[in-house]
Amino acid sequence: MASPDPAPVGFPLAATAGPYDEVHRGLLGAHKEDQALMLTSLLGDRLAAAVDELLAAQQVLPGEPVVLVPVPSAASAVRSRGFDATAALARRASRRLARTRPVRSAGLLAQRAGLADQSGLDASQRAANLRGGLRLRRGPTTVGVRPDGPALVVVDDLVTTGASLTEATARLTEAGFEVLGAATVAATVRRLSTY
Repeated sequence: MASPDPAPVGFPLAATAGPYDEVHRGLLGAHKEDQALMLTSLLGDRLAAAVDELLAAQQVLPGEPVVLVPVPSAASAVRSRGFDATAALARRASRRLARTRPVRSAGLLAQRAGLADQSGLDASQRAANLRGGLRLRRGPTTVGVRPDGPALVVVDDLVTTGASLTEATARLTEAGFEVLGAATVAATVRRLSTY
């Protein structure tokens, strides 16, 4: 288990597959910015390992259903890249985990209009930018996922300050969902502290 240091108020219990080192930086950057889709399996499997760690820490039984909820990317970024990198990783991780437990992914969240790009913002600026910046999505992606249904795990490729995971968890919890915690492929080393 890992947490940003300092962690934002409301930061969920979180697991990560590893530090945001030179290798992870290269892999995540190539996947997201260069559309290196052949990396989806590798990175999605790393995300699945982090989810598995979180589920073990939360003592989730193998038969209990779980839904992975990716932190949403900006619509403009998805259009520019041609795909949603985090959603792709969530789908791959859910397929990997579904071999041994009932897991699926669902894009329950969307960004509100006017949210600034997070890159280049410090921790307090990220938190302020994201406050109220996510909303529940309506439509086909939410079919079968309801507040009295399966527990959720918020997933992302990277945790830096923890603002995105905190905001996503808050929106889902406010809507009545049970959120077990969060999982990421990597966490920035300078902010990583173990529980």
